[in-house]
Amino acid sequence: MGRMYQKQALCGGQGGREWDDDVYEGVRKVYVGQDLSRITYVKFEYVKEDGQVVTREYGTITQHPREFVLEYPDEHIVAVEGSYNKVAMYATDVITSLVFKTSKGRTSPTFGPNLFGVVNGTKFVFEDEGKKIVGFHGRSDNAIDALGVYFVLDSPTTSTPLYKLEAQGGTEGRVWDDGSYNGVKTLRIGQDDCRITYLEFEYEKGGKSETCHHGVKGETLSEFVLDFPNEYIKSVEATYDKPSFFRNTVITSLKLETSKCRTPIFGYEVGKKFVLEKNGHRLIGFHGKEGEAIDALGAYFAPVPTPTPTPTPSIPVIGDPWSDGVYDGVKKIHIGVYEEGISFLKFDYIKGNGLVSGDVHGKMTSVGAGEFVLEDGEYLAASLDGYYKPIPGAPFGKIAALRFKTNKRESPLFGKESGEKFSLTEKDQKITGFHGRATDVIYDLMFSCRHKSIG
Repeated sequence: MGRMYQKQALCGGQGGREWDDDVYEGVRKVYVGQDLSRITYVKFEYVKEDGQVVTREYGTITQHPREFVLEYPDEHIVAVEGSYNKVAMYATDVITSLVFKTSKGRTSPTFGPNLFGVVNGTKFVFEDEGKKIVGFHGRSDNAIDALGVYFVLDSPTTSTPLYKLEAQGGTEGRVWDDGSYNGVKTLRIGQDDCRITYLEFEYEKGGKSETCHHGVKGETLSEFVLDFPNEYIKSVEATYDKPSFFRNTVITSLKLETSKCRTPIFGYEVGKKFVLEKNGHRLIGFHGKEGEAIDALGAYFAPVPTPTPTPTPSIPVIGDPWSDGVYDGVKKIHIGVYEEGISFLKFDYIKGNGLVSGDVHGKMTSVGAGEFVLEDGEYLAASLDGYYKPIPGAPFGKIAALRFKTNKRESPLFGKESGEKFSLTEKDQKITGFHGRATDVIYDLMFSCRHKSIG
């Protein structure tokens, strides 16, 4: 069974910077600081699913914060009450009081300035029939400007966590809720000269389309089609206001942002603004309030699916890798051929004052082998060219011909001059060893080298 997290809209002012703690298994401890007029500081100790404790803090400490400790995991927060108000020297509302209530019937002290428990300002309550609060979000700078919460509930209809963002806008109208889907395919929006009057959504679920509509349909609709499933809505920015001659506060504009960076705008950007968005998630459904127009709007969000990797064509494993190691130089090359190219290689290396016979690579054929012997004072330059025949899907092919170069001369071209030509060169280096791939024939050949002045 999955989980759904209900994100309640912020209560308080518009000042400060927005923050969002997201959700956890629960809250273990709350710290609250205050001055003479407001809540200046909050700190939350959260517990993750694996038992790890995570701390988040906001605002500034002006007095020693007081704490409220829960008996985690047997106790959790089920309600937060508070107030917000304008205070001296500040242009916007700030949080002026906070009270936390738990599943065991306990109530925290009243944090914030109060006289005999009496607080000033607009009161608010976050509570939903005993649901567990598992995270907070808000706004803050030098004080706590606004606060919101996350509730959690089991969701039998989904295996992945969903977020239901509270509908914002007006408080009138009938509640509607489309629920959650695989995604949104098409939106049709109606408007008059001051508000959004109609919304129609075409959703997709289980390969089938389902259409839901709300508000009052006008004569002309604007249509926005998404490239589903390759495109999804990332966020909705909306404004709401109470237009002249109308009783209700309603949605006045909508601005969408999609995963393909398209940003259509509908209506008139008048009034207060809010944003429906959850980072790393996609919008999969709407809910809200309706009457003669759209009074309020909220949304459901789900994680953006991890892209399915495009299968990479398998590369055939051809030939066995071999490596002769590194020596002081090369004295002799034994090279065998067959009807299509090089079938056999063996190198005699110089090590100190002696010689080391390298391993046999490939297989000798009835054609036999040729030799290329280096003279005293001669060394193999780090230069190798020849021909190869590509093998489909492999990073190399069969070696068809080879030619070696020394500091004095070139060897003959061993093998067949057919296929594609190649050349490997490292300037001012000499070859000190070879490695490659082979079975009965030679598939790949590379060399090790070092600067020619060394050794």
